[in-house]
Amino acid sequence: MTQSNTPDTQTDTLSSEAFLEELLGIVPDEESPVGEERSGFVSLKVLPEDHSFPENSSSRRIDRFASVRRLENPVKLHTPRNFATLKARVLEACPHAPQAVEVLASSDEEWSEWGRVVPMRPVLLVGPPGCGKSTVARLYHEMAGYPVKTINVSGMTDALSLMGVHQSFGEAKPSLVTEWMAGTELANPCIILDEIDKAPRGGQHGNVQDVTLQFLEGMEAGSFNDVYLNLPVNAGYVRWVLTANDLAQVSEPLRSRCRIVHVEQPQGQDVILLARRIMAEIARERDLLPQWFTLSQEEEELVQRYCTKDLRSMRHYVEVIMKDQMTYWKVA
Repeated sequence: MTQSNTPDTQTDTLSSEAFLEELLGIVPDEESPVGEERSGFVSLKVLPEDHSFPENSSSRRIDRFASVRRLENPVKLHTPRNFATLKARVLEACPHAPQAVEVLASSDEEWSEWGRVVPMRPVLLVGPPGCGKSTVARLYHEMAGYPVKTINVSGMTDALSLMGVHQSFGEAKPSLVTEWMAGTELANPCIILDEIDKAPRGGQHGNVQDVTLQFLEGMEAGSFNDVYLNLPVNAGYVRWVLTANDLAQVSEPLRSRCRIVHVEQPQGQDVILLARRIMAEIARERDLLPQWFTLSQEEEELVQRYCTKDLRSMRHYVEVIMKDQMTYWKVA
């Protein structure tokens, strides 16, 4: 390496970056430039460098490693395209949650400005039932091109599925986190743990809040042990979003690892904007043209009056309006 006359501060910065890249296992990919004509580190070896799974024996019907075999090779780190318009589109869809959108976009914004893929700090969205917490998280990541897995953990009694189940057990399988990375062929897909405050505690098969902690701390997540594989797995780039109705029911260690954002119920004009988006969404789901449906002034007033409790009731109400409009078409 050639000597440089740059100040010590710059040398220290480069050394820190090199250390972080080595720690997280980032592999340079010179042939695949990343987003908006910038080159960077876009591939990641999430299993130990020299690891390869044993070949499946012809006498064995089931390949024990089929769901994760893809991870023998490096996988991509996704970066969103057209970031300049991404936040605007999500804010248009979720006008009542601007702070949530800003926080979800923060690591991607750093990529857009500096050309460096950085892990997203876990986000905990807190708010009343039906205010659209999981919706804003899902919409942001889907619009940004990240695969999204949503898990409602309110009834999740087997937290061991997050860690992997040992091969000596009948229902042995790799961690669902490892399988999700392998299935998406990405090191940074999104996982939404919905209603984390309602996760059962003190169960025989682990506490979801406690088990999740290892994935929310950078150093631990960068080498979390998949019990089934008995291998360290680099899950440090997986994008975690948790939702809760009651912050008091979320453990202090879990809260300390997340950026906490409060999401309020939509009010005023935001209710109308959301109702229009839901109307267009329902139309597309039913292979109808969104422009066929609209809200009259009277319907807007009714939506504002009766649909401020939650987005679920709003969707039901909008469906009723759309059915009435379609009935009018038939009569006309």
